[in-house]
Amino acid sequence: MKKYKQCIALLSAVFLLLSRPVCADPAGQAAAGDGNPDAGVQSVYTQLAIDSENLYEGMEHTYSEGYVPAVQNGNVYLVVPIQCSGNLKDFSLKASLDLGESENNPFVYKNYEKSVYLQQHAVNGGATTANAYVAAFWMELKPDRVNGSYPVTVDIRTADEAGNEVGQTFTVYVTITDGTDPKAAQSTADPAQPAVFSPKVVISGCQFSKDAIQAGDEVYAKITLTNTSNTETVRDLTVAVSAPPEYFTLLEKSDTIYVPSIPANGSTDVQLRYRIQASAPQGQYELELTMNYADTNANVCSEKGKVMVWVNQPLKVQADKLSFPEKVEVADVVEASLQVMNFGRSRVYHVRAVMEADGLSASGTLYIGDLEPGMMGTGTVQVSVGSLSKEDSPYGKTDGVLTIYYEDENGQEFSEELSFQTAIQSPFSEETPKKEDRAGQWWVIMGVLAGVLVLFAAGMFIQKKTRRRGQPA
Repeated sequence: MKKYKQCIALLSAVFLLLSRPVCADPAGQAAAGDGNPDAGVQSVYTQLAIDSENLYEGMEHTYSEGYVPAVQNGNVYLVVPIQCSGNLKDFSLKASLDLGESENNPFVYKNYEKSVYLQQHAVNGGATTANAYVAAFWMELKPDRVNGSYPVTVDIRTADEAGNEVGQTFTVYVTITDGTDPKAAQSTADPAQPAVFSPKVVISGCQFSKDAIQAGDEVYAKITLTNTSNTETVRDLTVAVSAPPEYFTLLEKSDTIYVPSIPANGSTDVQLRYRIQASAPQGQYELELTMNYADTNANVCSEKGKVMVWVNQPLKVQADKLSFPEKVEVADVVEASLQVMNFGRSRVYHVRAVMEADGLSASGTLYIGDLEPGMMGTGTVQVSVGSLSKEDSPYGKTDGVLTIYYEDENGQEFSEELSFQTAIQSPFSEETPKKEDRAGQWWVIMGVLAGVLVLFAAGMFIQKKTRRRGQPA
């Protein structure tokens, strides 16, 4: 019977490893849409949350019941089950731990970071299953740890299917009960020796060479570091900077900067130069700084900090020439059309155009709508033709302006102008053919006939006279 149960457990584990279910949204619907062309692209509002209702392996209570990580044999076993409201890229995320200040907590410092994949887990004692990203860590404890409750920050970093960055931090408290009593530890401390705290170096400011940073730019970052200690000098400071390598190219010879010292309450600036790849998606990026230094007693200290960089994708919208007749007549109703192309790498929103010209009245806006990268859209509008009001004559050429409006994903509006020209004519401008002068033609005919009759009569007269002359007397 025992072997049978082990076999069943092994088969269940294999099934859980092979099954890669889709992370469902809060409504229980799959991310892909039913024939919707926009389906399958996750919203930039994908949310991460701890599953507080289910009991996972290694947990004595759910999070809603007050889960506390288990302490066993000088180690802490921390379980953090994460669920999401949409699909994540590669169905994975990176989880890391921040243990806080090294002097005041019971943990042995190590690099706690791992990749976690979406899996189906048996929960609630095997009664049901749940889809989750379960981040589990073994944390080693110091031998001289003091009892108490200590916060551990769990940092989650990932991206959704569309490549949008998704992140969240959670705080879990670890309760230590097998260490030294805090009161006993305080009583054994030498009262003649005051506590000495190491100086801390923090990022107190950052300036970039450009107010609005766009993908494809080269930028300088001047980062100000401050020694917060009132008495201690920071010595031999090394600053290592890291940035997303797929989008940021460091243009310095090294990613590490050396600073000999920072006096108490003093500051220093470090400068870096980056080229941001043109393919970088619009969004916020992190420059992470790791600072290692020594205090006046040669104690080695380490601090970390982050600088946030917002990168914009430049919008590249191009419109064709307005399609409109070169000549129109008063009282005509004609159609104007415009084609607009999105040559950028970001989606363009609410593309539309407004037409203005003396003598022309558009029935509305040429609305095109949203344009994905590489997409072309067309807008049309009916235009009524009237007479000119700003010229001496009601007819003639009129110069018009077509203003194109569009927005980025943050709702910032941009505009461009196109000019066009047409000629407004009178509906009676074409000359009608003149009627033939029938009366004039009749008199011409009568004159010709009269001339013929005169010639005929003269001929007859001459002929008679000739005959008479030929007769004998």
